[in-house]
Amino acid sequence: MKEIYHGYYATRIYLPLSRLSRSWRRFFRHLRGKPGPFLQNIRLPGISWKECTRQRAIKIWEKKEENGNVRISELAILSALAADCINGSNLFEIGTFNGRTTINLALNSPAQCRIFTLDLPPDLETPSSTAKSERPICKKALPGSRYEKYRMICPAAVKKIQQLFGNSAAFDYSPYKGSCSLVFVDGSHAYDYVVSDSRAAMDLVCKDGIIIWHDYGIWEEVTRALEALEMQKGWGLRNISGTSLVYWRKV
Repeated sequence: MKEIYHGYYATRIYLPLSRLSRSWRRFFRHLRGKPGPFLQNIRLPGISWKECTRQRAIKIWEKKEENGNVRISELAILSALAADCINGSNLFEIGTFNGRTTINLALNSPAQCRIFTLDLPPDLETPSSTAKSERPICKKALPGSRYEKYRMICPAAVKKIQQLFGNSAAFDYSPYKGSCSLVFVDGSHAYDYVVSDSRAAMDLVCKDGIIIWHDYGIWEEVTRALEALEMQKGWGLRNISGTSLVYWRKV
């Protein structure tokens, strides 16, 4: 199956090369004293993806990456974590974008899981508090276009998905509190949003559940917010080596 091949390539070939590339680029930029705007030096300790999941035979759909999507290695790790979820629990995604991650969460998670994915309504003006450089990404068609095309191919998986609309900073998360075995935070990259979304994620996750943040070390305000939260709260956040993902498990 090509889905398993894509998962093998993502974790066994792409990820090690990506880890090496990021390390070298950070090292040489540090020597030059010129940190890149989209590859900052990072302070959170690292963790191997293999320490985060029991899954090794990982399946990936929608391999092609578009601007704003997670990398294929990151998609594989998220897919593996979805497969680890407790059957009947919820998965919550803050930031649907085009739904590439959403459909992989749905296809990889146990049959009785539900996937709630939150995004701005397509007709809503992008809030001024979002990071200026991410506003072009926010101006898209209806969120979830890449999972919608699976409605006829994999109806059972798409039926697990519930699209929610709203501003993540003002959204009422109370119906989902403490019910989620996986929460993926990939909304606005503005500092205040990252802090707000992180606090919401902490309320959503159930015991032994996992939170994953995207774009750490890539978007400056995401990096700054997560490192500040770790300094203030001492949560035990870890950067999954070779990726821009941050991992935390509720014990």
